[in-house]
Amino acid sequence: MSETMPKPVASFFPALRLDELDDALAREIKEECGVDVELCLECGKCSGGCSNGHIFDYTPRKIVQLIKLGDRERLLHMDALWTCVSCQLCWDRCPSAINVARVMDYLREQTYKENVPPTRKEVALFHELMLGSVERIGRVAETRLVLEFNIKTKQYTKDADIGPKMFFKGKLNPFTSGIKKIEEVRQIFRKNPLRKEV
Repeated sequence: MSETMPKPVASFFPALRLDELDDALAREIKEECGVDVELCLECGKCSGGCSNGHIFDYTPRKIVQLIKLGDRERLLHMDALWTCVSCQLCWDRCPSAINVARVMDYLREQTYKENVPPTRKEVALFHELMLGSVERIGRVAETRLVLEFNIKTKQYTKDADIGPKMFFKGKLNPFTSGIKKIEEVRQIFRKNPLRKEV
């Protein structure tokens, strides 16, 4: 074989034997999320409908495949965890009703529990600030959230031109009121201490 010829594909990707696969992760996902990835038809409709699939390192279809292969390490370190917006289009389009968005939420929870650093720190920061707002008043205080985020990321004037326009169109309220039963919301946070202080 000539040195300029590419190596055969088999040398890059060794063959997998079905009896050597560990299905522990697929069973864990089924137990914890109620999602059976074994129902996947590999049709790709989840990836085709994904609103952020064009920026994912692994598409929803590939994520399901990685779960089947038991590749927990790769799943917990993928960038897609932090770019998924949980729009649920993947679930909506799936003929087998596989809720990939729920799986993504679960995998994010696992990164918190296992202290796996996020690939996108600003997304993680935004997530923490948003949850902090919900814990404080029971809903997202958008104006405060944006200001806190911009201060913590040192982007002091980011979106400064958009804020006034949104305010005058009634899309941004600088004074967000809390909910009446805030203690019930705080109990949820006490039972599930996944939020980290920022």
